[in-house]
Order: sequence, then structure tokens, then C-alpha cells
Amino acid sequence: MATISVVPRRPLLALPFLLPSWCESATVTPRRNQSSYRRTKQRLRVKPDASFGPSDQPRDGIIFNPPSSAPSVYHTPTKFLPPDDVRRTLRQDTSEQAAEPDFPPVFNKTQEKKYHLTPADIEEIRRLRLGDPMTWSRWKLAKRFQCSPIFIAMVCEASPQKKEIQKQVLEAVQSRWGVKRRMAREDRQLRKQAWSSDE
Repeated sequence: MATISVVPRRPLLALPFLLPSWCESATVTPRRNQSSYRRTKQRLRVKPDASFGPSDQPRDGIIFNPPSSAPSVYHTPTKFLPPDDVRRTLRQDTSEQAAEPDFPPVFNKTQEKKYHLTPADIEEIRRLRLGDPMTWSRWKLAKRFQCSPIFIAMVCEASPQKKEIQKQVLEAVQSRWGVKRRMAREDRQLRKQAWSSDE
């Protein structure tokens, strides 16, 4: 009879390629994390500024140590400047100049409403708008009669021919829309309907 020799099995920890990743991180720390940790720790080893260290002179507890930046008169607060410092006079000069700023006004002046159109002008607007709507648009009429396009829209509507032309142009533009744009426009209309019904 042939004898079967039993080979002793190696422990599972001796075969790291069979272990899952979470088990590997628990047993063996990756070198990459160690090196990045060491590098970060070395960069954080920065000596504190001399003003933060102990000194022989007594301090009142206020330490002013600003970060490095471009030199300016306002770099050091006035409280920390000596009485005979030149920067005090420079600061006074600049403060006097800044007392009278020459800035433009924040808000634009509101234009006063004009009520200069007569009933004859309104009839002329309606005649031009209905006679040749392609030439006399709302903007051209507003510019000619020195009023707003909203007033032109309130005074007269476009002719049925102009509305039909605008409808045809809109249909031609919508025929080039893709699926996404068409769905987005339909969603917009549904949202507007929901706003009006307060949903």
C-alpha cells in the first residue's frame, strides 16, 4: 500500500496575497503612508518667530506679529507705533485725502416719467404698428416717440400677420430642438403651471 504524506499547511498570515485589503492594512502599515506622514511632520517643524519666545524685558501681554506682506503705511496699527514715528504723519496725510472720496454715486438716477404723448401721437403709433409691423417694431416706435416699449405694447398689439410670422419662426426654431432641450422646455412649462396653482 502506498502511504500518503501529509504536508503541513502554512498559516494564513504567512500568505499576505491571500488576505483581504482590510486585513493587510491592519497588520502591515503601507510604506507610502509612512513616508507621507514623515514628510508632513518634517514640514511642520518650523521654529517659532523670535517675538513669541521668552525675552528679558517684561511684556504687557500683547504680541503683534503680522504675516509677511507688501509694505504699507497701514501695516502696523497706530497703537504699536512710537510717538515720533514718520508713519504717523503719513497716515494722517492719507486719512485726510481719504476723507473726501471722489466716488461715483452708488445708485443711478431714476428717470422721471414723461407724459408728453397726445391722443394724436397714440393714433399715429397704432397706424404705424398695424400698417408695417416688420419695419415699426416696438423698439423703433419707442425710440421715435421717446417712450418705453412697454407703453407701446399697452397702446397697440401687433397685427395678425406679424403674429403668424412670429409663430412660424418659433416653429422653425423648435423643429431643430433635440430630445433634451424639448424635455427641458416641457419641464419648464410644467413648473410654471405648478407655480400658478401654488403646488
